[in-house]
Amino acid sequence: MDVTPAAEPIVLPDGDSDDIVPLRDLITRDGSMVTKPRKEPAQVSSEMLVSSPNEISSSVSALVLGRGPGSSRLPLDTHDKPRRVLNAHWNSSLITVSMRGFVESLGMPNLVLQHSLRRPIAPTQESVDDACILHAGDTSVVVLAHAREEKQISYLTSRTSRETNFRVVDRPWNRTKKGGASVVSTMMQPLMFASGGHDHGVHIWNFSADFMGVSSTLLAIKHTSVIQSLLPICDTSHKLISAGADCNVHLWDLSSERVVHTFKTSNSPYHAHKTESPFCTLLEVGHRDLQFEIRDYRMVPEHPAERFGFFTTELHGRFIKGDTWSHFFASGSRNGGVRLWDLRSAREQFAYTSCFNNDQVVQVLKTESDLLAFSKRGDVMTMNHT
Repeated sequence: MDVTPAAEPIVLPDGDSDDIVPLRDLITRDGSMVTKPRKEPAQVSSEMLVSSPNEISSSVSALVLGRGPGSSRLPLDTHDKPRRVLNAHWNSSLITVSMRGFVESLGMPNLVLQHSLRRPIAPTQESVDDACILHAGDTSVVVLAHAREEKQISYLTSRTSRETNFRVVDRPWNRTKKGGASVVSTMMQPLMFASGGHDHGVHIWNFSADFMGVSSTLLAIKHTSVIQSLLPICDTSHKLISAGADCNVHLWDLSSERVVHTFKTSNSPYHAHKTESPFCTLLEVGHRDLQFEIRDYRMVPEHPAERFGFFTTELHGRFIKGDTWSHFFASGSRNGGVRLWDLRSAREQFAYTSCFNNDQVVQVLKTESDLLAFSKRGDVMTMNHT
């Protein structure tokens, strides 16, 4: 694999099935999944989006804007936008990655700029689509996915009290298709990450022990469109979930090296998230209502799905991303609002708050103590729920 130091220091039925089972009938208190037989399909209603900035959920619970740092702002250059915010658990900081390749370290809880980890020489040539972070001892690695034909993968290594090193990698790709890496995800195994591309290919990558080299393996996963999300899970074995714009979601088993499950979604899946159960995955899907669905992929051929969401006039798109933790899921919207659901009873919206006026919430991120919302312009709002 060409690693170049940078100049800078069983198939399931279609997803439209009416066999919808409420998640509270699936998730037990210990997080395991059980299916309760139902004579009739449950009905899951969409929640209307109220355009007023004073929209309030009817739920007793609420999302409250934090009194701490309040509204902060990411360090962004003109015409740049945040692409991914990563939680660096090892030192209570956040790593922000922008579309133009700027990588910054922010201290928590006040979101103060600690270090500028990378400032590219030619920002307009970066075209970052995604980023992930992995750790090994005192070394952290931030991996970037670039939507360009050459040097589609890059990574930034930093060690405690040592300088940062940046390298670029040639990702093998199908040159009859569109070039570019579209998504990267940290694997559960040490020194490993996965990537998906605009050329429909999925690779698993292995770093050398000194991080000076990295090798890739192309997986025999068949997608017919861009890969939009990758999610490592471990149920009965280690697996990698790949979700493509072709509405196909595949589960690749790492030990047997084959696809063990495939199901189709009703529309393009943008993101896949973990839930309390290792057998269930939450998907953000391209709909104007019922944008979210939870799948128990063990169920053949029933595949129960819990669908929920709210009404909106515009699709979210793959650059708006929510977050899950415990039994909660939070998602932003194009009008600046953040919604919270309790996945044990997702029929009703749990809480809502308006964070930004007429600006997209491009990412919601749960930290140890707070819930953070990031806008397309780079504003940051701290929240907590009561």
